[in-house]
Amino acid sequence: MLYNHIVLTDLIRRRSRFDFFKELTQLDCYNIVKHSEDLSVLSDARFKSWSSLKNFVILGTGGSSLGGQAIHSIANSDEKNIKFVNNLDPSSLEKLLSKINLDNTGFLVISKSGETLETICQLLIIMDFARHSHHFRDRFLIVTEDKDSTLRQIANQNKFLCFDHPNTIGGRYSVFSLVGMIPAILCGLDPRAIRTGGRRVLDNFGNSTYKIQEGADFVFKNFEKGIFNHVSFIYSEKLINFGYWLAQLYAESSGKDGKGITPLTAIGSIDQHSQLQLYLDGPCDKCFTFFYEKQEAGLTLDNMDLPQKFEYLKQKRVSEIFASQCEATQKVLLENGFNVRRIEVPPVSADNLGALFMHFMLEVACVCKLMEVDPFNQPAVERGKIITKELLSQE
Repeated sequence: MLYNHIVLTDLIRRRSRFDFFKELTQLDCYNIVKHSEDLSVLSDARFKSWSSLKNFVILGTGGSSLGGQAIHSIANSDEKNIKFVNNLDPSSLEKLLSKINLDNTGFLVISKSGETLETICQLLIIMDFARHSHHFRDRFLIVTEDKDSTLRQIANQNKFLCFDHPNTIGGRYSVFSLVGMIPAILCGLDPRAIRTGGRRVLDNFGNSTYKIQEGADFVFKNFEKGIFNHVSFIYSEKLINFGYWLAQLYAESSGKDGKGITPLTAIGSIDQHSQLQLYLDGPCDKCFTFFYEKQEAGLTLDNMDLPQKFEYLKQKRVSEIFASQCEATQKVLLENGFNVRRIEVPPVSADNLGALFMHFMLEVACVCKLMEVDPFNQPAVERGKIITKELLSQE
């Protein structure tokens, strides 16, 4: 089993409302986990040479970066140094360039459309910096749609290695494509294991094992009551970036036509000391999903200098204390009338992370269908891009 999905509120089981969601499983963003043909490009000689480098800089933003960062967070290997650059902050970019060793650094550039302003700017700056290198052509790998975009033109003109981004898969749903699988390989993880976890959830969609329907019902039932803010309270350092990936998925998928779920991310136990006061004593406009990674082994408090007031901690494992903090926060929220659910995750692996990705890709789509919004488009953000272009075009 992937995890125990414990819903701590009384839900109405409305399975019949989810019958038509089976059609979701036929979409490429989900169905890709059942195939591996696209991974054959990873046997390309140029890719093997590129991926053997020591350091990597991954350029991309939003869905082109957050999934890869979530995957990177669970990796145990420090064999390669990987830096994600997903913002256009000039000082950070200058700092990055000052530290790059071109002899052993590869650049992965990801943009589905091939027209992402931030990514194009990052790439052009780095290209100017790296052009004098003898290995210039072999240092860049581009992932973008197979069309005549700016990024594709740059790749062709400079003879960079270029892989196709599926044009039927949107950026925030692309983690199972090469967008997530290439960073997985660089992290020393098996991309097929990530897809296996996703496939297990997909194959069981509609069964009670993975409780996707109950999860969607939990969020939607709160939405019907006017509770639009959803807090992901994450008790696992490895899953923090997963929380940020999930925030984009919920925000861009549900925020349409005056409707939407506002995703908030809290880190346990850190934010017990910074946000919990607001949650408990502020407006009752939030529901909560707790993510807890079960960690049985670990350090034990057996220090002889343990103060008497903390005597109750003697011989307690740190993992036990961490779990108690998570449970206590849930209980105090419940006592104050908030709706809470808890997802217990086994020690995070590539397989389990893939299952989490798939669970929430399906859950979010189900919530959006219940809200009667399209989970796969994002019409509102285009206006900001147009205004940015207009401002930069002024003399």
